[in-house]
Amino acid sequence: MAFKRMDGPHYFLNLKEASSQRFEVELRFIPQMQRLKLQLPVWTPGSYLERAYSRHLEGITALQGSTPLKLKRFSSDAWLLEVQPQISVIVKYTLLAVTESVRTNWLDHNHGFLTAAAWALEVEGQRWLSHRVSLDLPNDWQVATSLTKCAANTFSATNFDQFLDSPLALGHFSELVFEVGGVPHRWVWQGLIQAAPIDQWRWQLPILCRSVCKLLGVEKPPTNSYLFLIRFCDQGYGGLEHTDNTALIFSRNDLKTSEGQRRLLQLVAHEYLHQWNIKRIRPQELRPYNYSDETIFPTLWFAEGVTSYYDSILVLRAGLCSELDYLKDLAKEISRYRLTPGKRIQSLEQSSEEAWVKLYRRDSHSDNQQISYYLKGQLVALMLDLHLLAIGSSLQALLREMWKIYGIQERGYTQQDLINISATFDSSLFTLLPAWLEETTDLGLEEQLKSVGMNLLADNNTQAYSGINLASCGADLRINMVDRNSPAESACLYAGDEILAIDNVRCKTIDYFEKNLNVNQIHTLIVSHDGLVQKRELIPQMPQPKAWSLTIDENVVAEIINRRQLWLHG
Repeated sequence: MAFKRMDGPHYFLNLKEASSQRFEVELRFIPQMQRLKLQLPVWTPGSYLERAYSRHLEGITALQGSTPLKLKRFSSDAWLLEVQPQISVIVKYTLLAVTESVRTNWLDHNHGFLTAAAWALEVEGQRWLSHRVSLDLPNDWQVATSLTKCAANTFSATNFDQFLDSPLALGHFSELVFEVGGVPHRWVWQGLIQAAPIDQWRWQLPILCRSVCKLLGVEKPPTNSYLFLIRFCDQGYGGLEHTDNTALIFSRNDLKTSEGQRRLLQLVAHEYLHQWNIKRIRPQELRPYNYSDETIFPTLWFAEGVTSYYDSILVLRAGLCSELDYLKDLAKEISRYRLTPGKRIQSLEQSSEEAWVKLYRRDSHSDNQQISYYLKGQLVALMLDLHLLAIGSSLQALLREMWKIYGIQERGYTQQDLINISATFDSSLFTLLPAWLEETTDLGLEEQLKSVGMNLLADNNTQAYSGINLASCGADLRINMVDRNSPAESACLYAGDEILAIDNVRCKTIDYFEKNLNVNQIHTLIVSHDGLVQKRELIPQMPQPKAWSLTIDENVVAEIINRRQLWLHG
């Protein structure tokens, strides 16, 4: 293909040997400077972890004309090149594609998914030029992407940002097309073994998307077209938002249950709402993106927490689940928050700022030292919504104001901007909101929920509290987690220990262990710690709730009933 002088980088991907889970990349570009850097992004927007994509890159070489060029390693993800300006350069390398997720590259003999951040070297100085990709595919493979098609299996983007924002789904697909406010939408899926619920999706998806638009006070999404890419697999769950598309992964087994179907709709609502909240209503620190380093920003709680709060309630507002379903799901999230010891250690603001080193690097101690900004963020969003409803406004009104001031205007916002705008609705939020963000004390959920006629009730758990979270690992009974400041911690029990016996009786099941614990009784445990059989003395404490439920209080005044309807149904 002939090169135009001002064309930006052009990538040629050879995917003919997809079954090997490797593909070849040939990058052609015309350098504008004598010395330049080639950089593979270290992260992809929407997933706040340095992923070291370069670990899957191998055999990189460079040519200018017939002259080999020396690539000097600049960092683990970048190389330096000395070139002659204005003469075409060809860079070749191979990538392994073995990680099945929405943030990486994966290939097999039937399907593929490529995230540009994980394979596309950025050419220094050419970020804002057009970028193209041409694909050499196995026979009969299809391509689904939001990139612009400019020739057979050749696609373009206006710049590197849009290029990275447009993943490629490859293989054989099924597709459903619908419109929202006149904007065409494509629902493209692969990986289903059972028959897809097409008739269900055909009416559910447009209603759900319109419900999201209604939340923002608009008739249609802020794009000319929208693409859903969904991969069904044996086990998996997640999504990654993009400006005018989203990539989803979901368990085909979960699709068989009504709860699983609801969970899929919540995931769809979450990622669809992100085209406003984070992609366009974007924190100042992400304008523009810095692909070569982590970007710390304290407002992840708003980007993800508010979106998580609305994803389930939007399914309710679209008429796709019952109030009982929604309240049950919300109660589960409240229970999960209250049972996480790390909520007393890490504030919501800290959770946002420490995402790069904590949330995506979970281990057996994570719940003891951190709280998810998704989880606590959605509950602070609930608090904020109920607080505003009590004064005749809503979080929806605040979100629309953020869209008007920062989204439409393409201005980045700060944490202080969020606080200031919230305080225009009620001046008490100048102090309330920072307290919710910066403190580690419990949220006053009971009081706020009473304002809409809801009761938050703890379960009647009678089991003695030990602070031990057990898991069956084959024939072994192992400690999965030990709660911070718990009887188990005092007894010198550790994650990974194997429980062999309690009070001289062989212990083989979680049920047996838990049923034989008594409050304030000294129990002798035989455990295997680091391969050594040892004794421990455990003294359980009074029972603690294991779950909370939400019930509707019917004995409230009409004003509170009306407020509850506004909360649930908008």
